[in-house]
Amino acid sequence: TRCKSILLFLFMALIFCACSKNLRETSLANPDAEFRLVIAGDSSEFKDRIRDRLVQNYQDICHIDIVNLDKLEQIDPNDYQAVLIMDTCMAWGGFNREVTRFIDSNEDNRKTVVFFTADDPEWEYNYKGVDAITSASIPAREDEMVDALTRRVDLLLTGSQ
Repeated sequence: TRCKSILLFLFMALIFCACSKNLRETSLANPDAEFRLVIAGDSSEFKDRIRDRLVQNYQDICHIDIVNLDKLEQIDPNDYQAVLIMDTCMAWGGFNREVTRFIDSNEDNRKTVVFFTADDPEWEYNYKGVDAITSASIPAREDEMVDALTRRVDLLLTGSQ
């Protein structure tokens, strides 16, 4: 049974690695920007569409940095009005260590918005005061997720958190 457990774990890790990939890092400099937003995440078709819509929504008022999750440790939340993390929930409710380390390393996570894609759309995440928006990667929920993330980021940009 131990061998079966190890094989199952390796299989799940392989599936996770196949489903998530690095995203193209970029900075959208806006010299007239009133705000700074960083989006850290991994890439999937669903998250890429949501990220693209959020970038389109904020590009006129924000300087936007887009980075992979492994760059989270280099982010100083004090340099931004909002930090958006887009991650994939792994099997059994796990998530990337980078996300945990980032949250653990900051005394005040009120500038952080987390979005997790998960197989279970009812799964709720709360860790050290950071609530997450979760969704299965269902295209029909894209508008709902963009609206929810926009509301959260808008609150941070206006200082109303």
